[in-house]
Amino acid sequence: MPHYDTRGVWVNAFKENHYMSRVRIILLTLIVLLGMAGNGLLARAALGGHLIGPLPFTAIRLASGAAILILLMMVTKARPRLHHLLMPMMLFVYALAFAYGYEQLGAATGTLFLFFAIQATMLAWEIRGGYRLSKLQWVGSGITLVGLWVLVGGISHLPKFLGIGLMIGAGAAWAGYSILGKSSMDDLATTTANFLYSGLAAIILLVIYAAIESWHHEVIHISLAGIYYSMLVGAITSALIYVLWYALMKELRGVTSAVIQMLVPVIVVISAAPLLGEQITTRLILAAATMLAGILLVTISKTYVTK
Repeated sequence: MPHYDTRGVWVNAFKENHYMSRVRIILLTLIVLLGMAGNGLLARAALGGHLIGPLPFTAIRLASGAAILILLMMVTKARPRLHHLLMPMMLFVYALAFAYGYEQLGAATGTLFLFFAIQATMLAWEIRGGYRLSKLQWVGSGITLVGLWVLVGGISHLPKFLGIGLMIGAGAAWAGYSILGKSSMDDLATTTANFLYSGLAAIILLVIYAAIESWHHEVIHISLAGIYYSMLVGAITSALIYVLWYALMKELRGVTSAVIQMLVPVIVVISAAPLLGEQITTRLILAAATMLAGILLVTISKTYVTK
């Protein structure tokens, strides 16, 4: 009976599968990066261009996200599952403050404040739980605050400070949403439930607001382009990207995922000028580089300390 050496076949198959796995992760990473960056860019295009108001934008965004996630649940034959009562509330607050904040701030500036608030809130939560900062993390925190001071120093108008407060509130709410969701066993079911309930709350609020405006003979401004932008942000760059990000995090090491998150504000800052016509000043570039360097130092140091 002839003898066949199958070791070479298995080795080649392993190399091929490993190569395909790496290609899949790289493609998934690129999609997630572009999606996360597109979230802020599209929102600013719709809200800054006055194509739609913040409240209808939020309602359509959350409802569209819920719709696409429900379709995914139907394919998987699963059901939405509410993990924590506060999660849809946090998502609603985040989405509403996000929309009103981007009405005031440019995409680049808004993203930097949003990202700062998310990282600062999550770090503060860990410190509250007994986590102690290392020397590198204290240095990184100081660098981040210097960058924040540089950024705020270039803003002198009251509406801009209102936008800053809203974006920081959005970041804090998103951080709370993420913290509550860490213990979830089914990301898709939980995310679907959160979008469903928060979308329903946003629609109810929109109906009440529309009734009040109608009573005062006012009309809510909603253009067809604004609806398209809102649906795109809700269904694609929010709902689907969130699901892909959760799947990607399971494939990446902590340091790698931290670096990927840091790339999102960089992409937005670089893209805001050619895509939205925003003015990218030397102050903004300096502030962005300083803030991102500080946050990256804190995040990577935390990852190694945890390990």
